[in-house]
Amino acid sequence: MSEENKMNELLEDFEFVNIHPGKKIKGKVISVDKEKALINFGYKSDGVLKREEYSLENVEDLTEELKVGDEIAANVTANEDDDGNVRLSRKGIEVEEKWEEIEELYNNKENVDVKVFSVNKSGCEVKLKGFNGFIPRSHLSTDRSTDPKDFLNKELTARIIEAKKTNRRNRLILSRKVIELEEKREQQEEAWEAIEVGKEYTGTVNKIKNFGAFVEIEGIEGLLHINEISWVRIGHPKDVISEGEEITVKVLSKDIEKRRMSLSLKATIKRPWEKFVEKYNIGEVVEGKIVNLTDFGAFVEIDDVQGLLHVSDISWDMVEKPSDKLKEGDTLEVKILNIDNKRERLSLGVKQLTEDPFVEFTKNLKKYDMIKGKVKSMSVEGIVVEFDDQFESFVPMKKITRERLRTPAEKFENGQEVECKILAFDNRKKQLEVTMITERPESKSPKQNDQVSYTLGDDNITIGDLLKKDKEE
Repeated sequence: MSEENKMNELLEDFEFVNIHPGKKIKGKVISVDKEKALINFGYKSDGVLKREEYSLENVEDLTEELKVGDEIAANVTANEDDDGNVRLSRKGIEVEEKWEEIEELYNNKENVDVKVFSVNKSGCEVKLKGFNGFIPRSHLSTDRSTDPKDFLNKELTARIIEAKKTNRRNRLILSRKVIELEEKREQQEEAWEAIEVGKEYTGTVNKIKNFGAFVEIEGIEGLLHINEISWVRIGHPKDVISEGEEITVKVLSKDIEKRRMSLSLKATIKRPWEKFVEKYNIGEVVEGKIVNLTDFGAFVEIDDVQGLLHVSDISWDMVEKPSDKLKEGDTLEVKILNIDNKRERLSLGVKQLTEDPFVEFTKNLKKYDMIKGKVKSMSVEGIVVEFDDQFESFVPMKKITRERLRTPAEKFENGQEVECKILAFDNRKKQLEVTMITERPESKSPKQNDQVSYTLGDDNITIGDLLKKDKEE
């Protein structure tokens, strides 16, 4: 073969490559050591790729990354160095590849692991695939009190929320908070589904308002209305519960779509009436507090249950208005007169704590007994007699004396002690029916009753006297 043919064959096998800084080439590794690799890419000179130009990441030994025969892409940085080789860099290629990966992670909303290498008051600087990224302080956590210093040199799982490529720099912003929010939403979804209406849960009081409190159970908040806090009326929720306190509540209802849940504290405890009837019986004497006064009586509270103390049961004496004897807010002893479980009503009494004075006064008396009293007042109709300085009886004129009097004052005076005979008892009116005529009438024979007297002369001699005298003679 002629020299000309040999030259033509070599020229056919050789591919001419035009190179310039920034041009992307592809070639094979023909040699590699710790610090550099030679790349044959069809140019008259081989390309040299130094260790520091291989990757955005720190590479200690190039032989751990490349081996002879590997295909590689790189960018030309200089046409020839001092040794006549083309200088190459793989960083630009990696920048493009890694950024494409970042954009794919961003578009797919995938979580990434990053390491914090620097912090400031605004947030944390992190590394992702060789690029510097930033997590703003507001995106570090759902907890607003989080300090960026707590994350220095730590690995975090975050989400890319912005990835923009510009001529001068690539903007990479990440968030850790969005992951926490998603996890919280997932947990809440599971919690909403798991929570059962009618079941009791232990929760924490997060916030207290005038109308109630917000209680967190199983990671979600429900409303505990003021009417569901206690069986008795309260002025403010803070009277019973406090923020941060753990309480047991019952779920009354839930609306998953509207994210609403109603809770009850009082439903977890026995109603005051139930506890009352378990503890007390009719006839027991207990202490209570007067919470309200009315014209017909007083309401007395005992262990959160209100009972009625009727005006007629306040005293054995006549009471016109309860306020004459009682004062709101005072405590007093009462006797349980009746427990109406069906209507949940309680009847109380005070006068029943002592014996009825009238009963006590008359317990040893019987009909026709003689008792002493004193004249309290008089009228033309009769006399009012008072017994034991507290009980009165009216004695009409016909039962005062057998004598014919125009007025009792002809024979009696106020304050005078008199003796009476008991005719009847009136326990309801607390009165005795008595008579002041205590002596028996004189008995007479029918002859005496029929005897007629005649007057004979000045000696006043009767016919009977004359007949008696004749018989003696």
